[in-house]
Amino acid sequence: KLLLTGSGGAMGALARYGVGLLIPSSGSPIPFNTLFINGFGSFVLAYLTYSLFKNEGNERLKLFFGTGLCGGFTTMSSFALEITNLAATDPLYSLIYFFLSMIAGLLMAWLGFIMSSWIKREAR
Repeated sequence: KLLLTGSGGAMGALARYGVGLLIPSSGSPIPFNTLFINGFGSFVLAYLTYSLFKNEGNERLKLFFGTGLCGGFTTMSSFALEITNLAATDPLYSLIYFFLSMIAGLLMAWLGFIMSSWIKREAR
């Protein structure tokens, strides 16, 4: 279980780093690369949860993809540090970033659930 979670986490962390390199800094105080990464990770985790992880027999998939890959890809610590740094320099942008992140994460998780439900219906 540790190996599954750790290898998934390592792959997720590498993917996060790679995506971070692909999304250039826009010069905006809001770190859009973290916003995108966390939103996309929310979508993937919700999609996997409602499509693959529902059955009890998928514990290994859940550990590798859910806890490992998605956990290593998304980042609460960077988000918290960015909020703290923004609050010190520009509290308004800190609030904007916080609410954008919450809305994006919830919206993307909802879309992952909807897409999983849609694909299940189409497969029947």
